Amino acid sequence: WHSSAHMLGEALEHIYGSFLTIGPPLNNGFYYDSYMGTTSVSDADYKGLDTEVKAIAKKKQKFERLVVTKEEALELFAYNPFKHQLITTKVPDG
Repeated sequence: WHSSAHMLGEALEHIYGSFLTIGPPLNNGFYYDSYMGTTSVSDADYKGLDTEVKAIAKKKQKFERLVVTKEEALELFAYNPFKHQLITTKVPDG
């Protein structure tokens, strides 16, 4: 499920310009919280999301864990105020 959550998050970024927050895998599935301004996803949007996720899957991107410092993580996610806040408040300095 973990990889599926990442692909859903990427699709949300591509289609809606979403700012991703958290999206943990669960025992029976996964989800991704994201901020899309005044836009919301409805049942009518599922086909487009499904198509985008399938396109992402076809690329066979490698999922690799990156170990970075807090400062590097803040640079990586400087564009996303929600990730920036999570890193600032949850990751210890040093």
